[in-house]
Amino acid sequence: MAVNSAVLPRSTPRAEGVSSRAIGAFVDQLADAGIECHSIMVMRHGRVIAEGWWAPYAAERPHLLYSMTKTITALGVGIAIGDGVLALEDRIIDLLPRHVPEVLGEQRSGSRSSICSR
Repeated sequence: MAVNSAVLPRSTPRAEGVSSRAIGAFVDQLADAGIECHSIMVMRHGRVIAEGWWAPYAAERPHLLYSMTKTITALGVGIAIGDGVLALEDRIIDLLPRHVPEVLGEQRSGSRSSICSR
């Protein structure tokens, strides 16, 4: 599988005002801390300015993400709220009515079904 670099525009750290030495120092700190990375991607101003993979991982190799889905969903919700498409008070059952079971438990039908309970 080839990596489609057109999806995310590329640039250089210098062109985007980032020190390439700082990126290298960050990678070194990860190693010094014993943090095992599979890959890294650094973006600035909507452009990829650094990326890399630790063997045996590679851009072409499918990767299991496990609970990463929650993080990506939260990011999407945050962007939607920032863009004014969603509000914290919006209820999921109102936004996705076709996916709501016919019978809801007491907990699901209450006001705590909002995107973020206060």
